[in-house]
Amino acid sequence: MEDQSVTIPWSTRKRLQFLEFKLYWEGRVNRGDLTTEFGISIPQASVDFTKYQEMAPNNISYNSSAKYYEPTESFSPLFIELSANAYFSTILCSPTESIAICGSDYVASVPNPSRVIDLDVLRALVQSIKNKLVVSVDYRSFNNPLPGNNRLISPHAFGTDGSRWHVRAYCHESNSFKDFVLGRIASAVMASVSDVDINSDSKWFNYSEVVIGPNPKLNEAQKNIVAMDYGMTDFELKFKCRIALLYYLLKKLGIDRNGSDRAGEEQQIVAVNFDEIQKAMRQ
Repeated sequence: MEDQSVTIPWSTRKRLQFLEFKLYWEGRVNRGDLTTEFGISIPQASVDFTKYQEMAPNNISYNSSAKYYEPTESFSPLFIELSANAYFSTILCSPTESIAICGSDYVASVPNPSRVIDLDVLRALVQSIKNKLVVSVDYRSFNNPLPGNNRLISPHAFGTDGSRWHVRAYCHESNSFKDFVLGRIASAVMASVSDVDINSDSKWFNYSEVVIGPNPKLNEAQKNIVAMDYGMTDFELKFKCRIALLYYLLKKLGIDRNGSDRAGEEQQIVAVNFDEIQKAMRQ
């Protein structure tokens, strides 16, 4: 079975990988998903589904009433890796793109210790987002570190600061949109259909402009280096960020304490419009 998956054409393999990804993580897939993603015909999509059924007959079943395929209880992956990192890597990179894997000694990255994410929790959250469902989660926080801190949430998006992932959701307990760290969710059980209008999460769907520049404490030569490093124009670099992610951005860039006692060499950049950013975060 594995040998067969290796010998099939690359283009077919990518489509079957996408099919299996949707099947497992989102709990459903149909021919339209393939035609939309890869621009292929319905007959070609049918051939791909037939091919997958031949290769992994115990993974997939057809729901004739809903007219889509769904995973079986005995599902065992043939093309995808079952891990949180693999899921998010696929989401961040289009499955139709050719991704070059750098395995040489002249390419390296700083190790980033992964946070533990329960796959059942992640899968429940993915499917609740796709199907607009309320989820009951047992969430552990510093204020409530013990088991049994159950609350109902309506998830609608995922976010990351590059170090850990959180789910953006409406909390039915506090009646507000919040971030929940995925690694702190002990369990997640899908419940009823959610009536929350996710478009009302203004901090997620609206952006704030961020303007960074060299720290005024630097001398002119040092400021020029920083400007060159960041590709600044007139000693400023402007970009937009979702308001809900501003807190994480400021922490990541080390500009959450503008006007601090840190030396210019330690805090090389500052947020030029720091007050405006803080105002957006408080709204």
